[in-house]
Amino acid sequence: MSLVVGTVLLGIVYWFVDQRLSQQLPVAMARTFAADSPYGYDQNQNVTGRAVPAQPTVPGAAQITVIPADSIRRATDVGQDVTMSQLLTVLGAALLLLAAASILVGWWMSGRVLRPVHKITATARRLSEHNLHERIAMPGPDDELKQLADTFDGMLDRLEKSFDSRRLFVANASHELRTPLTIQRTAIEIGLADPHSPQDVVETREQLLALNRRTERLIDGLLNLAVSERGNVRASPVALDELTADVLRQTRPAADQAGIRIDANLAGSMVSGDPLLLRQLITNLVENAVRHNHAGGFVTVGVSAGSLRVRNTGPVIPAGRIPELFEPFRRFRPNRTGSAQGSGLGLSIVQAIVHAHAAHITTTANRHGGLTIAIALPKPPPAPHDPNQRRTPAEPRDRARPALQPIGPPGT
Repeated sequence: MSLVVGTVLLGIVYWFVDQRLSQQLPVAMARTFAADSPYGYDQNQNVTGRAVPAQPTVPGAAQITVIPADSIRRATDVGQDVTMSQLLTVLGAALLLLAAASILVGWWMSGRVLRPVHKITATARRLSEHNLHERIAMPGPDDELKQLADTFDGMLDRLEKSFDSRRLFVANASHELRTPLTIQRTAIEIGLADPHSPQDVVETREQLLALNRRTERLIDGLLNLAVSERGNVRASPVALDELTADVLRQTRPAADQAGIRIDANLAGSMVSGDPLLLRQLITNLVENAVRHNHAGGFVTVGVSAGSLRVRNTGPVIPAGRIPELFEPFRRFRPNRTGSAQGSGLGLSIVQAIVHAHAAHITTTANRHGGLTIAIALPKPPPAPHDPNQRRTPAEPRDRARPALQPIGPPGT
């Protein structure tokens, strides 16, 4: 670019000097001859250039010789050619020096500018799942390259958290799966090795069945979590109030047995989503509200236009620990062995389903214990009104997709 701009600039200078010399040099030379020599210049000289004596202006003065205009013009052309030739040489040398300086300065500047890019590239090539803790941490002014480096560091932060979360998930899942298997093996080796009475066999069988149901719930929860995180939602209009009423009918016997009252306020509401996943979401919320409660407590379920709200009594939960409840295998109580009624995936599945539906979830710790969870779901697109079309609730369980059919009891 410097070479092209310099060439254009020097070309303009060369043309301008040539034009000025063509116009001004003959006049300047004629005036110089007239002033500094005993010669004159007759501007009215004919084209032949013949010298004629001029009439003296003063009687008795000496005669002067008139120089033809052609001679002055030829001398002017020769002088102009020599001058322009020297100017062209000087401009060519200047252009070469400018090109060399431009190459050197451009090489230095490009290296200085691209050094951060090389650093980013080297860091990206060096990174793997084992050294995601490394950062570029580029110093300097807040320019575009520093913003790029900071964005890359932010992406590495998210990747590191994701990998750590996956490692923790695998470790917790392995622990959750190994615990019932270890207890089953112990029951088989000890309880059935030398039973003293038929009652021992019955107790061992009940224990093995309970552990088997726990393992089924865990595997079912892992399957539902994987399906929810995949985000393949086949959205269709769903009557949220009718779907919630159906879930409450199935959950109410367990709540009555635990001495927990369920209050429902269900207004008509149509949302857009996958009926099976929405059923799983409501089931998890209600069963968690019943499970993590106390005798004599209550659960309030409300449905309004495009939203679901579940509020329950229970233990006091610090607001700072609410995000932990949505992580897989995280429980409010620290004990892990006393988790036969759940797998620790309930709210994780709820959060995955909410994200898959592009919905919004808000969780608030109640002052006297328990949680209030509110979910805003997308509304279905408007459709032409058909008076013969009836509003239908979610798909019944027997028509659900086989790959998503729960293995064990609902709710994890």
